[in-house]
Amino acid sequence: MSIESIKPLEELVGVQQLLESRWEKLHDENPDGVFRYQLAIERERVTEGRCRFLLQLNRKRTTARRKPDGISSVVPVFDPSRFNFNKVDSREVLMEVQSGECTIAIMINNSPLTKNHFLIVPDRSRNMPQMIRKDSLEAVFKLFMLMGDHRYRMGFNSPGALASVNHLHYHFMLMCHKLYVEDAPLTALSEDLHLLENHPARAYCFLHNPNEPPTPFTDRIFHLVTILLSQNIAHNLFVTWNGPGDTIRALIYTRLQPCENKQVSPFNVAFSELSGFVPLGDEADYDQLDECRLEQFFREAQGTRDRDGYRKLDQIVLDGLATPLPHRTTGGSER
Repeated sequence: MSIESIKPLEELVGVQQLLESRWEKLHDENPDGVFRYQLAIERERVTEGRCRFLLQLNRKRTTARRKPDGISSVVPVFDPSRFNFNKVDSREVLMEVQSGECTIAIMINNSPLTKNHFLIVPDRSRNMPQMIRKDSLEAVFKLFMLMGDHRYRMGFNSPGALASVNHLHYHFMLMCHKLYVEDAPLTALSEDLHLLENHPARAYCFLHNPNEPPTPFTDRIFHLVTILLSQNIAHNLFVTWNGPGDTIRALIYTRLQPCENKQVSPFNVAFSELSGFVPLGDEADYDQLDECRLEQFFREAQGTRDRDGYRKLDQIVLDGLATPLPHRTTGGSER
């Protein structure tokens, strides 16, 4: 598939429809196996209980996907000898756009979890490791805002929180199921920081009015992530519209102990699962999992039984957010 010249983000019209049509054409034709498998959800169900998690059986995701990398550091160094997004088939790149000084490659996820599952790779040729950076976060969020369908969600997994590739990338996923975290009750920790705690997964949360400029919102997320990196805290980011569609939530899930190696298994705990969308590769797990068991998985992954550890982390986060962010940050400049 040929890619036209890079367009400024603000000049894009109908970007969602264009991306979807390209994704679906490539998926349906699948020339030379560009997709590792054609998405076919075998079964799906909603758990009983207040959270109503969506479980989907997708065995090909487990058996046919590329084996994920094991990334041992929360602050890794890019290794050009390992798989990265400069090595993909050129047909996987659907479009490139420019936002400020950031060039964004919009690609297929060739092992998709949902229809229209995109990978968003900022400044691909700069070979940046899988760590959120200030300019990339703002640029990707602006692109997210252009997706007219509010069922699109934006996600990020850090190293130690089940990132599978150590090359900076985000996910856009079309999740058609209403998620509990969209409107779950929040507890205020400060004027703009909230806590999602009455849920099987624990998360910090920032809220954004879509009629306001995005920069203060993405700056606060970046500031929080910088604090987490300084404490060697792995994290997952999930950005979603709320139910009424008048507010955007950014949920940042944390882990007191990083998960050093990611293995292909029927059940991983990353941004999607923590938010209530649970793809599974094993039919027995699909049949047996319930909200109680999922909560056990989440608590184990996040280490939330360590209440003292999380109380200390909450205070570190609050103190850190009250302090202006220095110009230079972990892993280099803010860019």
